[in-house]
Amino acid sequence: MRKRAFTLVELLVVIAIIGVLVALLLPAVQAAREAARRMQCGNHLKQIGLALQNYHDVYQSLPFGARARFVQSTGTAPVGQNWGPSWYVGILPFVEAKNMSDLIEQVSVTNPNLADLSLTNPPRTVAAVAHNAKLNWMLCPSSPLPQQEILQTNRTINSTVPSYVGISGATSQNLNSQSGEPPFWETRLKPPASSNTPAVNGANTPTGSQQSYGGMLVPNEAYGIAAALDGTSNTMVVSEIADYFYVRDSVASSRARIRIDGSYGNGGTGGFTGGWWWIGVGPGTPNSGTTYGSIFGQGPTTWYKAWNVTTIRAYSGNNAPANSCIGFNGRGIDFQVQTGANATQGVQGIGQVQGNNPLVSAHPNVVLAVFMDGHTQALTKNTPAPIAKRLATRDDGQQVQDF
Repeated sequence: MRKRAFTLVELLVVIAIIGVLVALLLPAVQAAREAARRMQCGNHLKQIGLALQNYHDVYQSLPFGARARFVQSTGTAPVGQNWGPSWYVGILPFVEAKNMSDLIEQVSVTNPNLADLSLTNPPRTVAAVAHNAKLNWMLCPSSPLPQQEILQTNRTINSTVPSYVGISGATSQNLNSQSGEPPFWETRLKPPASSNTPAVNGANTPTGSQQSYGGMLVPNEAYGIAAALDGTSNTMVVSEIADYFYVRDSVASSRARIRIDGSYGNGGTGGFTGGWWWIGVGPGTPNSGTTYGSIFGQGPTTWYKAWNVTTIRAYSGNNAPANSCIGFNGRGIDFQVQTGANATQGVQGIGQVQGNNPLVSAHPNVVLAVFMDGHTQALTKNTPAPIAKRLATRDDGQQVQDF
């Protein structure tokens, strides 16, 4: 007896049904994967928050957000004694990386130049200690940024590119404040604000950036938990810069994406790269006028940024959404930011060596952050700038209940 086979129409119907089922199930699978990645990212931030608390238990303060090894007052800095470490270096013993911390401490005694990319065996530079060490707790699994990157033009050091930055505070804010709400006026800014009226945005001169000292991880200062006068549950300490920023290239007159993550910039020599997680800030030169010493390194001839920290600020103009702040990535609008050689002239403090880069992530509609009490929180991308700025400030006097 002859067996009946599938007809072509039946086969096509089965394939179509399978295709419909896959189309229905694929978004659910992708959503489940993203939920798992977001949970893992939150766990990494939780680990960082606990490490900061453990550091505080031992040293009675948090680590410096970004430290200069030598602050220049006259003449020139001693050779190799300019760049200091970031807060990442401080918490290494508390994230199961004590061996790396010990090696960094040893090599820093004989070679304090953190920008030295010499690869030696045994390691004689901090970069050599960091070479090929993939520090998973620094990484958001949803981030499209490279997890590791080869530094600069020497093409030897392969370093982890962290997804997280310390929060050093916020610029002044009065836009969209609620009726009866005290205006947010921050006096600890470099360069300082030009008047006694809270500004909508940070200053656009001399460099486009304003560095705040109102947060918990700031350049060249270390604070204890007692400094969080608003309460540890109301003070954000670390968050994400784990995605690209989309800009209009003023030269090519086309849209492009750039890197603004905290470890990306022009450390050492050669082209910009990311992965400088161990560097804090350079020396700078305290002068009158428009230079402010080691405040993300504004000097008369040399540009230094404060690595691995950011100051929260609101953005406006260039078709940006009104009062945009958390999650603002420039996508779909005509927002111009200088890059490359012009990065020191960035618009509104956003750029590859700027101090006001926004908190961005690849998670749908949220950016994750950890607070001083160790809890992690998802900040929605429509979080008003006044709320975000108060969360970034340790002692503004306003406790935000719901956000």
